[in-house]
Amino acid sequence: MFRRIRSYCLFGIKAVPVSVEVDASQGLPGFTLVGLPDNAVRESRERVISAIRSIDKVVTGFRTTVNLSPADLRKEGSALDLPLAIGLLVATNEIEVPDLDSLVFVGELSLDGLLKPVRGVLSMAMSLSEKSRNVLVIPRANEQEASLVEGLRYMCADSLGECVGMLESGVLRCVKVAEGLKSCRQSALRVADVPDFKNVVGMECVKRALEVAAAGAHNFLLVGSPGAGKTLCAKCLPGILPEMTDVEILETTRIHSCARTAGDSDAFKPVMVRPFRTPHHSASMVSLVGGGTRLKPGEASLAHNGVLFLDELPEFNRSVLEALREPMEEGAISVSRASGTVTWPARFMMGAAMNPCPCGYAMDPKRACTCLPEARKRYQEKISGPLLDRIDIQVSVPPVDSSQFASRSLAESSAEIRKRVCMARDIQRKRFAGSRFKTNAEMSSDFTKECCRLSRETEKFAVNAADRMGLSARGYYRLLKVGRTIADLRKSDSVEIADLSEALRYRAFRS
Repeated sequence: MFRRIRSYCLFGIKAVPVSVEVDASQGLPGFTLVGLPDNAVRESRERVISAIRSIDKVVTGFRTTVNLSPADLRKEGSALDLPLAIGLLVATNEIEVPDLDSLVFVGELSLDGLLKPVRGVLSMAMSLSEKSRNVLVIPRANEQEASLVEGLRYMCADSLGECVGMLESGVLRCVKVAEGLKSCRQSALRVADVPDFKNVVGMECVKRALEVAAAGAHNFLLVGSPGAGKTLCAKCLPGILPEMTDVEILETTRIHSCARTAGDSDAFKPVMVRPFRTPHHSASMVSLVGGGTRLKPGEASLAHNGVLFLDELPEFNRSVLEALREPMEEGAISVSRASGTVTWPARFMMGAAMNPCPCGYAMDPKRACTCLPEARKRYQEKISGPLLDRIDIQVSVPPVDSSQFASRSLAESSAEIRKRVCMARDIQRKRFAGSRFKTNAEMSSDFTKECCRLSRETEKFAVNAADRMGLSARGYYRLLKVGRTIADLRKSDSVEIADLSEALRYRAFRS
């Protein structure tokens, strides 16, 4: 008997519909699996047969052919275990399932019939939600992930036996309807999660620069001596970022769901706070931008709608850093392989920290630098001009005077700074309503001119400053964008000379 079971496979972060076509007929017993399966899919036969045996069903003794359609798409992962098991049970008349065409099955099986979670369920749920009659059947460990898609009809089970029991007793009795983010929307940020700016001694200029960066989603670079507080200030940044919108939560959670590894057996939780990714400087090209044999997203995509912080920037491989130029400009990463081209979202704030020289003390007033001029030059040249040109805010971090260590006076808290950042983001949200932009950092050059509203005197000042500092056309427009953000923080409709003067101070570090 021939039966077709609907399922999904992942290609990048996109869910592709797959049909598991099972034909069980009389003849010499055998099992053939076709349709470009990878090793995980090819080995599913052993898992599925053992799982079916655990519920006292028998599907052997038939000449069985399984085709995974479309046949020219490579199938990867273990998500096809459950649809294959259901297909074998139905094709051999072991069970009868009404309305089989409206059911979509996804899940991995263990030898004893338990259902294990799989990656990418959110992408599958989002693809399926447009067809309201369909029901997604998933492992219970993936329930919270599927429930994020409002209106989705789904069923969840802990084992193959439980799933078969629900199908035989009537699907409609077991169907749940997802409530969306209402069910898990909680306080997006806890005070204990990140350091607070009120505990950072001094460095008011650096705090202001990070406030501007957070308000406009600008890339930033902190340059200073070892121990000056660069990394500490950067780790305080999540505490002043605004909460994620529902759309951003779904976008980010979808990427993290597709990036899960086989060892992630715990129930997947939605990403409710903005990511703050800090890859080590030994990170490879694949780990940072994505790719590999299974085409999984990298750190740049995992930082989507959040921050990608690169500490010790010159220690990263130069080719790895240059690969970030495309997502910094376009907000997406395209990786081409023989199997096809995958595009991952990667709209992030790039933050970085570095020492001014190999020994680190070129900017320290109390310690002498021991580096030769040529060594210092080679060190700074590890950061290319095109990459540095894409970093809007570049500030020096001076060491804190020791007299301030015993100070008990608390600085402005992250909560107070966050209020101003959220106010500036609200202004930008209204400004960009109906456009493809979300923040000032994303504006095109034409849109930047339109939004800045420079007077003749202010425009002349900006042009002369760009000429004196040798800014490129990209650098000039990024200067205007930072000025626009500073004006938003003071609730001004127009960008004044004072705003551009402050923005120019954030371009003081040159390679």
